[in-house]
Amino acid sequence: MIGNYRTVALCTCRIQDKESHDFISTLENTLAEIQCRLIIYNCSSYIQSGKEDADAKLSVFKLIDPSFVDAVIIQADRFNNNAVCRKIIDDVLDKELPVIALGGAFENCFNITYNHQAGFAEIVSHLITQHNVTDFHLIAGLRNNIYSDERIETFRNVLEENNLPFDENMVSYGDFWPGPAQRAVKKLIRENSLPRALVCANDNMAIAVVALLNNHGIAVPDDVIVTGFDCIDAIYSAEPTITSACIGPDVSSRVICNILADIFSGKKNTGTVSIPSVMITNDSCGCKGAFKTNATAALSEQHSRFCIFQDENISLSESGAKIQKCENFSEVVELMKECFPMQSMGCLIRAECIYKRTDLNSISTNAFGDEFFLLYDSDAAVQQTDTDENASCFISSEDFIFKFEPHILDGCSFIVSPLYYLDVPMGFVYFHFKERTFSNYYKIPQIVNVLNNALGGMINLRHTRYLMKQIDEMYRNDPLTGLYNRRGFCIEYEKFLENNNGIPLSVVMCDLDGLKKINDTWGHEEGDIAIHTIAQALKHASGNDSLCTRMGGDEMLAVYVYKKGSDAKFRSEFNSYLDKFNKVSGKSYSIAASTGIYHTSPDERLSFEELIKRSDVLMYAEKKRRKQQK
Repeated sequence: MIGNYRTVALCTCRIQDKESHDFISTLENTLAEIQCRLIIYNCSSYIQSGKEDADAKLSVFKLIDPSFVDAVIIQADRFNNNAVCRKIIDDVLDKELPVIALGGAFENCFNITYNHQAGFAEIVSHLITQHNVTDFHLIAGLRNNIYSDERIETFRNVLEENNLPFDENMVSYGDFWPGPAQRAVKKLIRENSLPRALVCANDNMAIAVVALLNNHGIAVPDDVIVTGFDCIDAIYSAEPTITSACIGPDVSSRVICNILADIFSGKKNTGTVSIPSVMITNDSCGCKGAFKTNATAALSEQHSRFCIFQDENISLSESGAKIQKCENFSEVVELMKECFPMQSMGCLIRAECIYKRTDLNSISTNAFGDEFFLLYDSDAAVQQTDTDENASCFISSEDFIFKFEPHILDGCSFIVSPLYYLDVPMGFVYFHFKERTFSNYYKIPQIVNVLNNALGGMINLRHTRYLMKQIDEMYRNDPLTGLYNRRGFCIEYEKFLENNNGIPLSVVMCDLDGLKKINDTWGHEEGDIAIHTIAQALKHASGNDSLCTRMGGDEMLAVYVYKKGSDAKFRSEFNSYLDKFNKVSGKSYSIAASTGIYHTSPDERLSFEELIKRSDVLMYAEKKRRKQQK
């Protein structure tokens, strides 16, 4: 539960489809009557057969948490993949949550089946009994498609029940699409074999067939009756309006709520309920339709929506291209704030994706980790950063419900969609729409798809830059000491001279004392430790703005801007660092080094070779002096 509301999770696919929007809106309103709230877990495209164990889109359904979810509904009829549905159901049952499966037949669930044949049979019977039709032709869907085959079988059965003959020539295939359906009817016109009634397996084909017949001067329904199936909105703006059949979202929502009420009251949570489709008569069969929309207004609205879609798509694509080039996630957030469709939403990505060292290909594809990074929240005023210093931006997988809770309690339409790139789950996007308009729903795949490619590309580019930097450092830095090697020093020395043009410099040459004795007595590993220690002392004493390089062996060089007292400070810091190390190292030897310091004049610009030559003389003089003192 969340607050005083039971929470129901809906697992669905392609929320951007109009029929999905209509069903969800109705279900949310009906659930509110029984003190329930809906959280929608959505993937925007179908999952291919055979990819049920690897497709990153399935990661969103793993977010269903029994700590706040009381029951789960899965729209099996929208996934078109029983293996996917079975996998989701098994995961949910493992969490000991009751499941209602819509349009499927699964064990250990409460199944709601749809008797689509009932409405289709009612249409054919209506044409026979009420309009005296004896001459039929069926425009079926795809060959060997379960829904198409069911309607062919129903068509055959109703004809036989009414003592009318059936043969295969009475069936054409329109593939559920307008173009193939029109081609099938054109063939009938050419062969002069148009029947009294054309029964179409869905509304899209029926609308296209009516338009074709009108263009050929064939009147509907006077010359030919046309019927469809599904009851999509467009049948009410067609000319004439189309007779169809469907299961209304209000009917299925009411059945779902009744089942949930039984489950929550402790009654059985398995079983089967069948909902029959019903016929909706309209003008295309010769009956008087009860409802009609203005076709011009509907077309104008559709055109306007399409133009807005195009403009938003262009804007989102441009933003996505910019996001891919971002150096850090703070820049991403600023771009998302500028992108006008990205309102009433948030974005959480798995913590591993934040770090430049992370390779997406190395991340597990099975599930999210234990922590998410709050990348974006349209309600937040504070900009996020991509460092682990801002701990408030990280949310555990158990706690992200607290980001959802205010919106769910407020009655928003709350939708969660996965973020993924090349089948790697990166996180998820959540939307909280106060207004349940279709325009909000169809924006979801736009936004998610752009973010998938943009963030995935950006994370990969950051990782590539990180690797290039590592490679560059490998070629520019000495692996033992971390100081620049000769190549790296020469590159940085030119920049250093440009930034400090005309300023006197101190050039320090440093050489470890007694390296041969350390190697011979205690081993080369100890010699490496001594070299590394001298390098750290040199870097520490010369300061952060210095340039330090290992010349080779135990010889090192540092360059820094000369200031009054800087050389004395260097020697003090250098010797102090070594003294402290020797006191706590516990080694049988002491680490020491000889240094020579050369000062350049303001107009002197020494080459790398000249630096070495002049400071080398002073360093060996220092080494000779130290030996004499011993």
